[in-house]
Amino acid sequence: MKTKKSDKRISILLILTLIMAFIVVPAGEFNAGAGSDLSYADDIEDQIDQKENEVDDIKQQQEEVQNELADVAAKIESIQGEIDDINYSISQKEAEVNETLALIEAKKEDIKNKQAEIEKKKKEIQKRIDGLNARLTVMYKNGSVGFVDVLMGSNSISEFVSNVEMIQRIYENDVDLLRQLQEEQKKLEEEKKQLREEEQNLVAYQEQLKVQMGELEVEKENLNVKQGELDAEKQKLEEKDAQLQADADALVAQIKELQDMQRVYEGGTFAWPAPSSTYISDSFGWRIHPIFGYWKLHTGTDIAASSGANVVAAASGKVIMADWYGGYGNCIMIDHGSGIVTLYGHLSGYNCYSGQEVSRGELIGFVGSTGNSTGPHLHFEVRINGEYVDPMGYF
Repeated sequence: MKTKKSDKRISILLILTLIMAFIVVPAGEFNAGAGSDLSYADDIEDQIDQKENEVDDIKQQQEEVQNELADVAAKIESIQGEIDDINYSISQKEAEVNETLALIEAKKEDIKNKQAEIEKKKKEIQKRIDGLNARLTVMYKNGSVGFVDVLMGSNSISEFVSNVEMIQRIYENDVDLLRQLQEEQKKLEEEKKQLREEEQNLVAYQEQLKVQMGELEVEKENLNVKQGELDAEKQKLEEKDAQLQADADALVAQIKELQDMQRVYEGGTFAWPAPSSTYISDSFGWRIHPIFGYWKLHTGTDIAASSGANVVAAASGKVIMADWYGGYGNCIMIDHGSGIVTLYGHLSGYNCYSGQEVSRGELIGFVGSTGNSTGPHLHFEVRINGEYVDPMGYF
């Protein structure tokens, strides 16, 4: 009898042991699973924090590159200004050279005409000299005969005196006219000499202009070389900036995936992100960059507005960035689900934080001109799975 009771007790103890084992093991397993889930969540947060730190590092590098690009662009613009000034000076010098050449040709023509006047005057003088010499020769040869003829031909003493005075006046007139012609020739010679000096001065000035033009061409060539070096440096910086941008975009996409992989876009048109203004200062598409001067895709729509004006969420979603973002300056990115992300750039300040849920039309920030910006405006972007699309298709 005692044996049966003992066996019964052993059976009960075995049953109780099995029950306790059944209860304890699953409970332990459950607790292990909960710890694993918490550990996984912590791991996701750690990954997000790590990638956000990587984004911050890249943004800092990109900001430095953007500053270098701005400096290089400013130097290139300055050098281009100098080249433009030199080109203008060269064109002015060329105009002066051509004008001087025309003046030289005019002086040569004046000298030629003056020489013709001198030759004409010489002929007149020679003619007068020849006439005077002929008369003097006749008077010399005939001597007293001429005098006697005048005397005998005179009817009176007074007539004789008159005839002598007439002959004397003719002679004096010849001499005076000859002297006048000689003075005129002398004046023409002096004018010719002055014209010749003016011509020589113009030729010297023309040579001086040519020397100056040569110096300007050398300076221009040096500036062109320097500009070429800066262009090469600019290109490298642009490539570095593009790579940093691509790296940052990739990290942002990864952060987005880690933050919310289940969000679905609710649909509907976007709210206009800058309620105070509808003026579009620059549209989506390829253009010459207003700061860096090269052909570049404008990845969004620029809406001109006053600094400090309200910026609202275009649609409901989760803020995945509210921070400085390279050339975008102060920037907000909102994940709307289904791969749709909106970006709000160049802000003066924020009214939201990363991780915040926002509603369509909710105030999230303020218009500014931070980053690479030429003035207060909102740069608004729409990206689908990381690809830029024209925002105007969503309004």
